[in-house]
Amino acid sequence: MKASLILKTLDKYAEDYNFPVLDSFNFDLAQCRLSVYRNTDEWLIVFEIVGVNANLYIANDLFVYGSAAKQQGIIISIDDIVSSENGEDLFDDDGEFLVDPLHLNLMVNGESLYLKPEAAEYNNLNLSIEPFTPTKLIRYLSSVHREKLWLDREMLSKEIELSDELKLFYQIEEWAHPDEEKPSENKFFQSLAKAIELNDSTVIDSRNSNTHWSNWVWSDFEKQEEN
Repeated sequence: MKASLILKTLDKYAEDYNFPVLDSFNFDLAQCRLSVYRNTDEWLIVFEIVGVNANLYIANDLFVYGSAAKQQGIIISIDDIVSSENGEDLFDDDGEFLVDPLHLNLMVNGESLYLKPEAAEYNNLNLSIEPFTPTKLIRYLSSVHREKLWLDREMLSKEIELSDELKLFYQIEEWAHPDEEKPSENKFFQSLAKAIELNDSTVIDSRNSNTHWSNWVWSDFEKQEEN
């Protein structure tokens, strides 16, 4: 498990536009997580990118890379992680979003969630509730129940066939993600690759994180409509 080979793998998929882009025109970001699994012979990096896709579904996009991966790049977009608790559609026939921002009665990854937020809670996140959108909903949910939006190991194993032999080595939600540069030119990924090679997470440089959604709003669907 050489760091140079790990970075070469990430660069290859980034060059093919098959690597997470946090300001994608086709996806509004709410939260993201990077998990590393390894054993003595193999490694695996898994990204969970949670937000709203171009179909306005709230989704968790899984990207996987590594010697233990049967398939690399984006594996699946799980677009049913948030639904109405009563099973009704979130949109009407005219495409209007039906969720009441002040009375949330939802299913989140199969778990019932009932919340009565105040408008001030949205305002504190720089989210206006008029008009209310899936992006504003998932960003609010991320602020209060972000842990409910991730996949647990059992759910993840079903999606990417994660071997029991691979153990969780490192997990992070805030890091300095590449913005135009290659992963191999990024200090965080340089240090991550070295950590995987050395089996030593203490060498990872996670300073200057930029993965909060507020850093990537210029490409939001709402901004595209304004322009």
